[in-house]
Amino acid sequence: MGLFERDAAHPAGPYSSERMFEWSAAVMMVLIALTLAMPGDTLERGALKPIQTLGVTEEGLAVFFGICGALRGGALYLNGHINNGRVNPSGAIIRAWCALFSALVWGEMALTLFIDALKANAPALGIPIFGTLTMFELLSCFIARKDAVRRQDTLEGQIEALRAEAVKAGISLVPRSSAGKGERVDG
Repeated sequence: MGLFERDAAHPAGPYSSERMFEWSAAVMMVLIALTLAMPGDTLERGALKPIQTLGVTEEGLAVFFGICGALRGGALYLNGHINNGRVNPSGAIIRAWCALFSALVWGEMALTLFIDALKANAPALGIPIFGTLTMFELLSCFIARKDAVRRQDTLEGQIEALRAEAVKAGISLVPRSSAGKGERVDG
């Protein structure tokens, strides 16, 4: 099996083998939530202190990261196990929203570090890390949204193929009469 081929035996479903960045982002978000929930002022130290001046609390960030990471992990797990055309909200749409929210947070952190680096006249190592996370989260958002549309198109194509097979076999998928609700149709 090649690196980018679907693995039908993958424990989290056949589509998960293509979603390693999304899995790593989901796990990272849950771990960040746990870190922020620990005693001590994580945002109080270092260059991320300006995030607090925006009114963001550690508890709020911990809840956001925890919910977003858990939702995303759940959507990734279900991605290969449910028919996303019939079950709403679809896993791909949840993945897209979580990736977008993640991109906003990573972008905010990159911007905060960038502004702090300008003031300190010294680069911060976190800028390229959070910047890269932002770019790849936006890419994940695009891919997940495209995946949702592709799956819906595939489902509609499968329905049309079933209809064509039924017609070919002489099976009518259309009601035979316009009988009222509850009336029996013989025939």
